[in-house]
Amino acid sequence: MEKIKIKAIVQCRLGSIRLKRKALSVIERKTAIIHLLRRLKFSKKLNEIIFAIPKNKENDELYKTLKKEKCRIYRGSEKNVLERYFRAANKFKADIIVRITGDCPLVDSQMLDELLKKFQKENYDYLSNNNPPTYPDGFDIEIFNFKTLKETFLKAKSSFDQEHVTPYMKRSKKFIKYNHKLSTDFSSI
Repeated sequence: MEKIKIKAIVQCRLGSIRLKRKALSVIERKTAIIHLLRRLKFSKKLNEIIFAIPKNKENDELYKTLKKEKCRIYRGSEKNVLERYFRAANKFKADIIVRITGDCPLVDSQMLDELLKKFQKENYDYLSNNNPPTYPDGFDIEIFNFKTLKETFLKAKSSFDQEHVTPYMKRSKKFIKYNHKLSTDFSSI
């Protein structure tokens, strides 16, 4: 039996409106994106970590930083992040995709592994810990299978859905979904 390919796809860009170049902001002598990469590497369930970044000159420095770390990178559309995700997942043959945003350097790999275990055991199409959120901002994790991503890519046509990747999945009645929440709401932190 072929091993299930579980891939984290980190969407990242340098052109953020709120804080430009935040992925390359230095925290404790390392860039935020390298902190994120190192924390994801602690996962026992991920087979691979892929960075999905825009293919434009503005993100060339980010590309070089990630290449220096020997990261897997897919470069695609800046505005249509859903397409970028789909093409990255397809290129790297992902069966299960963990969506992480590049501005969450404190991702918890132990929690990620627990959520992946639940996702696989219960055979969900989509699992998150932010719909509605109860975790502090920055600990967001979304997990979905390639079939769900492909259907979303083919059917989600609004610019909002294409920019934010998962709203269509969250709205669709077709997908089997689960939201992992804490007993105390810490989402205001």
